[in-house]
Amino acid sequence: AQAFAYSSSNADLNNSTFYKYQIINRSTDTFDSTYLGIWCDADLGNAGDDYVGCDVGLGLGYVYNGDPNDEGGQGYGLNPPAVGIDFFQGPLANPNDNIDNDRDGSIDEPGETIIMSNFTYYANLNMQPNGNPNTADDYYEYLSGKWLNGDPFTYGGDGRGNGPGATSIPCNFMFPGNTDPLFSTPWTMSSAGIIPDDMRWLQSAGAFTMFPGSVNYVTTGVIFARDTTGITGSLALLQQADAFIQTIFNSCFNATSVPEFTEI
Repeated sequence: AQAFAYSSSNADLNNSTFYKYQIINRSTDTFDSTYLGIWCDADLGNAGDDYVGCDVGLGLGYVYNGDPNDEGGQGYGLNPPAVGIDFFQGPLANPNDNIDNDRDGSIDEPGETIIMSNFTYYANLNMQPNGNPNTADDYYEYLSGKWLNGDPFTYGGDGRGNGPGATSIPCNFMFPGNTDPLFSTPWTMSSAGIIPDDMRWLQSAGAFTMFPGSVNYVTTGVIFARDTTGITGSLALLQQADAFIQTIFNSCFNATSVPEFTEI
């Protein structure tokens, strides 16, 4: 693993950090349904009043404040920021799987990688289907987009068929706002009537096959954005920053290919 960052005149890049992983299957086993995941307990300033969500198209999971004022000695105060995590480079997809794994409108292109394919929030509870994982099976359920009892996530409400906007329709992404192309009704923690709290999330990329000796390179990034117009402004800035930094990443951080990016 390698962590890195840039000093840049561009605020979006200057406020981001990156983490590159080389993942090698050194065993003689083939893992036929592999997921790679990022877990986050963000604690955004005052940890007790947060919301989480995701942007499906960007492959972005994020945390933001549940109200316009992040109170307390650890809080950001008025107009708190939003922070997100992105798979800028996901694992290699299986060839000819007939899935648009990177959601670029093309299927099975050479070298296709997998961006975020599942996003879940779970509660800081023990011995509950939507609580803290404990066993290997628990971790795999969350990575593959299921609750600990094996039930699928369902769109709306609390993701288990309860609360405002709840349905019985399976989904892969919890609290995507209006970014999940499979659904027309926006879904956020606020619309589901969930009280802001100490939130944690898991986003994963998969499934793919890891053959003996196979090598995957995965790069994730943490992006910070803060606006002066409240939580919705910070979220919008975060999504803009993430899209821009993905462009920077796709150019291998080549400053000459992106005019807005100048190294200092």
